[in-house]
Amino acid sequence: MFRAVLELVLTIFVIIVARAVLTSLLRALSNVGRSGPAASSTGTADDAPSRGNELHKDPVCGTYVAESTPHRRQAAGQIFYYCSEECRAKHVLVAR
Repeated sequence: MFRAVLELVLTIFVIIVARAVLTSLLRALSNVGRSGPAASSTGTADDAPSRGNELHKDPVCGTYVAESTPHRRQAAGQIFYYCSEECRAKHVLVAR
């Protein structure tokens, strides 16, 4: 009886250790080729979005639009970003 319990405990211990080793090995292999802060799995305050990925509110419908949208207009020193050409046209008409 004691031997069966001991074998069960040892088997569970070996499985836990093997799983931990395999997990750390796979994490290390998945980060190969990555360098810098992108390789770490923890997010920091320094992880700012790259330029062009910022969101701006469409002044007509209120939709948030990526800075890289082709629908934009500069007026009075300000850049307006639109979700569509229709919203851009509406805003131009209202601004006149």
